[in-house]
Order: sequence, then structure tokens, then C-alpha cells
Amino acid sequence: MYRLVLLGLFLLTSAASAQEGPTHDQEITWRTYAAEQSARVRVFLSPDDRRPRTVVVDDRAGNRDAITDDAQFVADHIGRELGFDPVEATFVFRYTPASFVAEAGGTGKTLLLKATFRRTSTGALAAPDWRVISSDTLEDLTDRAMR
Repeated sequence: MYRLVLLGLFLLTSAASAQEGPTHDQEITWRTYAAEQSARVRVFLSPDDRRPRTVVVDDRAGNRDAITDDAQFVADHIGRELGFDPVEATFVFRYTPASFVAEAGGTGKTLLLKATFRRTSTGALAAPDWRVISSDTLEDLTDRAMR
């Protein structure tokens, strides 16, 4: 009986932690040569010890260019704003129908681009390593907090 109660408490605790939301959820803006850009940025804790944060970046329809064109700058800017090194995070650039048309609803396909960074010998942020991922992989990266 005692073991059953402990197992139940463990499962409840695990389920509660997996359903927590982001540690940060805010709009971040920056200026490029061409225009001001913005994105919604959410930071989730990740079960990966090497990259304990997953940063989900939602591009906006109002942006002049895709923010993936400036991924290194965007990741560095987010890291400075939120106080962490971008090489210690997994970034997911998320494109929904609202990323292209501001009036678009929440339905439609979503493109998820995973980017990880490393530092060059000079200490600069290197070009990202890109992967297209599934929504299931995003769930794993956010410890099931983002579904």
C-alpha cells in the first residue's frame, strides 16, 4: 500500500512538472538594417542536460524578412535579453499561418526549424545547425509543456 501511494505521488508530480508552461513568454524586438523586427519568445526547461532550455521563437507576419535570415543575431539577442548563452539552448523557429498573414487563424500546418549553435575559435556565435522537426519532437524538447 505504501509503495502504491509513493508511486501515485511520483506520477502526479511528474505530470504536474511536465504540464508547466514556459519560464519566459514575451515579445522581443530588434532593429536590422532594413526595419524593426519582432517575435514571440517562449523559453521552456528541457530534459537535455547539455541544452537545458528550449527557446521557441514565433516569427511575425509584419516582419520584413524571415527571422531565420538573422538567426545568429536573433539567438544572441535573446540570450543577452534573458541572461543565458545561446549555445546552451535549443532554438525552435516556429512558422504558423499567422507568421505569414496577420489575420490568419490558428489552423493550418506548422513548420518547425530546430537550430543549435556553437562558438567559433574567436568566441563569436557560429552559423546554426538546422533540422526540420515534428510537433512530437517539439513536445519532447519542451518536456511536454508545449503541445
